[in-house]
Amino acid sequence: MPNNAIQLWSPDTCGCVIHLAYDDRLPATERTFTYVTEAQAEAIVKARRDAGERNINPNPQPPAVLCAAHTPHGFTASLLSQVMEENQRKNITFGQAQQLIPALKVENYNWSFDNNRVLQVSFTGVAVNQNQRNNLQSAMDIQFGPGLIKIK
Repeated sequence: MPNNAIQLWSPDTCGCVIHLAYDDRLPATERTFTYVTEAQAEAIVKARRDAGERNINPNPQPPAVLCAAHTPHGFTASLLSQVMEENQRKNITFGQAQQLIPALKVENYNWSFDNNRVLQVSFTGVAVNQNQRNNLQSAMDIQFGPGLIKIK
C-alpha cells in the first residue's frame, strides 16, 4: 500500500522539523516512516483532500525546518538518517547508563551535542563513580565507535 499520511517529527536532539510519510491504514505496530520533502508531503495530503476526506487539515503542510547543525545535509534522506542516529545514540546511552547506574532517573541525565555532533553526557543529583563512567564510555565506544560520545 502506498503512503497516504504525513507526520511531522521534531526530535529533541535538534531544532529540525521533518516530514515523514506512512500508510495510516496499517496498524501502528506495522507502519514504516519514509522521509519526504515538504512538496511531497503536501501532494500526499492534497490527494486525500481532493478525494473528499473530511478529517484532513485544509491548511498547507507546515514548513520543514533545518537546524544549523544539519543545514549541510539539506532536505534529503541523509538528513533523516543523521537525525535518527543522533536521537538513538542519546536514547541508547541513557538506557545503558540506567543499567550501570541503578539510581539514575531521566532528570539526572544531562546531554547535549557539541559543534561536531559528539554527544556530551554528564550526571547530576545521583552518585556516579569513575568505574561506572568508564564502563559506560567503553560500552558506548563499542556500540557506536570511539569519539561519538563523551561521558563526563
